[in-house]
Amino acid sequence: MPITHLWSRLSSSKWEDTWIERLRFAGEQSLVITKFPASRSIRLDVYTDLQTAKKLQTGFGGSIRPFNAKGWQPPASSIRDPLRIAGTLRIYRNGDLFSSEKEKPGGTPLLIPSGMAFGTGDHATTARCLQLLVEATEPLRNAGKKWSMLDLGCGSGILALASELLGANKILGVDFDETCVGIAKENALLNRLPIARFRKADVLKWSTPSGYDVVAANIYSTILTAAAPMIAGAVNPGGAFILSGILAVEEEAVKKVFIRQGLCFRKTLKRGKWVAMLFDSALRK
Repeated sequence: MPITHLWSRLSSSKWEDTWIERLRFAGEQSLVITKFPASRSIRLDVYTDLQTAKKLQTGFGGSIRPFNAKGWQPPASSIRDPLRIAGTLRIYRNGDLFSSEKEKPGGTPLLIPSGMAFGTGDHATTARCLQLLVEATEPLRNAGKKWSMLDLGCGSGILALASELLGANKILGVDFDETCVGIAKENALLNRLPIARFRKADVLKWSTPSGYDVVAANIYSTILTAAAPMIAGAVNPGGAFILSGILAVEEEAVKKVFIRQGLCFRKTLKRGKWVAMLFDSALRK
């Protein structure tokens, strides 16, 4: 891909690792992040072709300009495939590697190519959600029980599709971003997973359906807390509820909100500045 243009935008520094994952589709070696001393802002620069630059501008705003790539050296890649989850799942971003290793033992493989939809497993929130998903569903899988899953803020569809590989027989993924919904559907076809369904919806306006054994919500904490009464009601009695998209400094406040909804807190997984939490509805009134 010839580098002819530069896409740039400013962002809050707290979302740095979120952007690293979300922009990986443009090529990890094409992304440069500039940090400003004594500032809470960062500048994102993606060195790419005109078509990709326009796609970035349409999806995320920012600006584009022509760029002369002569003499420019991209940063070294740090991608390591696959991401292994609790000895049960292997998440691939590279299609060729997925094809060559999918028959290997050591966990069920899932291909989630880097794309504009959040969720390849690189980000701490996604990885921890996957870990909690495997843990929470182990009793169901060992007992051979049928179970259902609702994925709120589905992004690339990674949690919903992982659920299908883990044995869920009813799966719905929703996202506010229509692009994400389209990519999730593409990933389902790519992995030949026919059960998961995806649709566009706003959890702050949508009447969330009930009756799910597992609910995962990997969305910003402000939305989580605002939508708490609606999304907490989607979990069946005794079901599991996985929350992420939460900064460590927000953990206690978010936890209290969902305990007030009648959910029972079970554990927190931390990675860097992010946390993921597991609740269940065993004590719901």
